[in-house]
Amino acid sequence: MKRLLAILLTLSLAAAMISALAKDSLSIDVVKEFDFGSPHVEMDVFTITNKNPYAVNVTITVFDEAEKKNLQIIHLTLNPSDAPLPIKARVYKPLTKEGDINLYRYIITTPGGYKNEQFYAQKRTGVNLYNEPTYTQYINSRYKNNTATSFGPHFRDVTPGLTKLWYMFTPLNLSVQGRQTYELVGSNMYVIGEVYVDVYGDTVTVTYHNYYDGKGGNTNTRQEFLGIYNSYKDVQLPNDVPVKSYVNPPTKFNFGVPFSIQYDLGGDTNVIMLVRNVVDYWRFPRPENTEFRRFWENNAERKALRESMLSFMDPIY
Repeated sequence: MKRLLAILLTLSLAAAMISALAKDSLSIDVVKEFDFGSPHVEMDVFTITNKNPYAVNVTITVFDEAEKKNLQIIHLTLNPSDAPLPIKARVYKPLTKEGDINLYRYIITTPGGYKNEQFYAQKRTGVNLYNEPTYTQYINSRYKNNTATSFGPHFRDVTPGLTKLWYMFTPLNLSVQGRQTYELVGSNMYVIGEVYVDVYGDTVTVTYHNYYDGKGGNTNTRQEFLGIYNSYKDVQLPNDVPVKSYVNPPTKFNFGVPFSIQYDLGGDTNVIMLVRNVVDYWRFPRPENTEFRRFWENNAERKALRESMLSFMDPIY
């Protein structure tokens, strides 16, 4: 009898431990983008579904990223048989002019240990027929382990068989003294910073700057790569899926370290620069209430600049 009681007690304790370790399960289906046709309307921002066999108490907190304060707290109870429940968003703060942005975080928690965060941006986009401001709400995507290259032609456009990657290269004319500035483009979609090439006499220094660097949850560089090549055929591309065990192709050039045109490039001033960094960044940098510019690669200005770069390059073959 004592042995049976001991077994039952052990099973009871094990069940309690399993129950304590188990976390509530919810399904969140987000709406990525929607419009507020008036500052007075509400729109569905996501739906919540209870995936547990029991009722769950849910708390949703709307947090202002810039002001670092809670704007709204919603308490609700979801039964296991309930249909997906839409959660409404509203224009939390008026914005002064078109293009202004506010950033928000929705924090979804339960007493059973569930936690989910959804990040959004609200942007003033125009006016309606009653001259009231209109807003668009966007999901604030985070791009992790994405690559960033300096502006120029794409390898895959110049030699399609070389790579399927969207890496760009930057032809340089190092006979031009002073600073040359090029866009640093993340994911081939957003201008996330700048690359600087400083030429003073025989000395060249390459540096870069991530916009909003070092401010909270913004752009973080995981890996750097700088290659300078005398000719196109000398270029060696880094791996597109950087991992800790992967070693990039050898290069003697580093950001911020000066090098000599004469001694390191044999006096060649028409060279190719390859910048390939690995970065984490947000589409709308937190908590800056701003956004990265979209990289429209085929607009007239960029097409002309790319053609100019190709014209002063040494022959590719």
